[in-house]
Amino acid sequence: MSLIGRTQENFGSLSSNYSPTNGVHINPSSMLDAKTWLDIHIVGAGAYVNNNLVSIENTSFLRLNQTREIAQEDILYATGRGKYHAYNRDFVQVLSAVWSQGNHAAGLSFGGYAYTDARRIDEPIARFIENGITTFTEQHLTEYSLERLRANILAYGEGKLSYAYTFHRRQRSMYMAGISFKKIFPLVGGATSIRSLDYNVLNDTALIIRNFDADAMVNAQPEFSMKGGWGLDLGFTYQRMQSGCENYYPNSKRGGCNRLHYKYKIGVSINDIGYAKFNPANVNYVGYELGENLILNYADLSTEIETAPEILVDREATPTSGLIRKPEKISLPTSISVQYDRNIIPSYFYVNATWVHGLPHTKGAFGPRRAHSLSVTPRIETKWVDFALPISLYEYSRLQLGASLRLYSLTIGTDKLLNFFVPHDLYGADIYFHLKVPLFRNPKCKDNNAFGSNRKGKFGKSYPKCDAYR
Repeated sequence: MSLIGRTQENFGSLSSNYSPTNGVHINPSSMLDAKTWLDIHIVGAGAYVNNNLVSIENTSFLRLNQTREIAQEDILYATGRGKYHAYNRDFVQVLSAVWSQGNHAAGLSFGGYAYTDARRIDEPIARFIENGITTFTEQHLTEYSLERLRANILAYGEGKLSYAYTFHRRQRSMYMAGISFKKIFPLVGGATSIRSLDYNVLNDTALIIRNFDADAMVNAQPEFSMKGGWGLDLGFTYQRMQSGCENYYPNSKRGGCNRLHYKYKIGVSINDIGYAKFNPANVNYVGYELGENLILNYADLSTEIETAPEILVDREATPTSGLIRKPEKISLPTSISVQYDRNIIPSYFYVNATWVHGLPHTKGAFGPRRAHSLSVTPRIETKWVDFALPISLYEYSRLQLGASLRLYSLTIGTDKLLNFFVPHDLYGADIYFHLKVPLFRNPKCKDNNAFGSNRKGKFGKSYPKCDAYR
């Protein structure tokens, strides 16, 4: 049983050849040539949170567990960064499996995912968050302009069917492609896109809006619909083998059932193309294009979460008209990724590098952006144990050290190991686990001799010899 998942990004367990139920989420073609003939995933879960505005001062999770309390003076707010963001990603995964044999691999998975992100929070807004709008008089009577702030929350269920095929072999080269089709079942969602906001907080009672150009929606009523949307992953992998063998068929009796090690492999993928679609009757949407407005007693403005977009709707002449043409749709967090895996000591020690770049959505669509990341992960990999130490950059700026350990069927890991033990300013957290049942060997290979032997196969066919075993 293994840890897999789609928190940010489970780098320690992402590239293991013994956990294809992990790798399929970053590149569907990575299922091929797995060292597990059938990988049955039972359950897994994880959570990742990060931001660059609020932190807990000079502590660790071990210390927090001992004190069991956080004082107000322990909360720090960063200053002078210009733009701030917050990002959260959670997952629960159940009942998944990947089968890999010969030229083919197929997978089936079910899970639930939730994303929350807020981006391009500027310095004045950050200071109002820290100090309160009514009481922070240092920012009163000042003209401010906010642009391109986006915030999203999306929770959905997902059923995914994956297929991959080795479409070409030549000497020591293998070329593989894969696809995953996802059926999306949206649960709740909300989004705000502020293209421009010019404002002045006059005092603790009045503020004036000079210009407000924005769209907002919310669907807080949980729903389950077969018309809830779709998603797509596409992947390609080039694999350079240690020696030439054009008759190599992984996990298959056709090739003699033994394994040929790769020297390195390079993968390219695009993930989460698609959207979640809510019932339009349950979506509360307002498109704002306001001119100058004086707001009195702004501290008393309040609304229920289900009607949050309507907070200023009485001042908007055309509330159903905005830049977002289909507010019932929230785009999935689309990303592109490149993976490189180098086999240093065959079937034992590897180094992986993975780049994930979240693609921003167009101005005419709601949707969370996946966090950018870059990682380098050395790992030891055997049938019974995997151990990895991923070093990653979150949003290309914040260095993280993680760890992942698989003991046969159970994997636990984190991309933020130091947060648990080393006191420092905590801006986030990450932990994940997975449990699976791996079947390493094709039952038809039980009594076969080594690959490339002279043993006769059924119907008088001989298994072809491979250059690697001559």
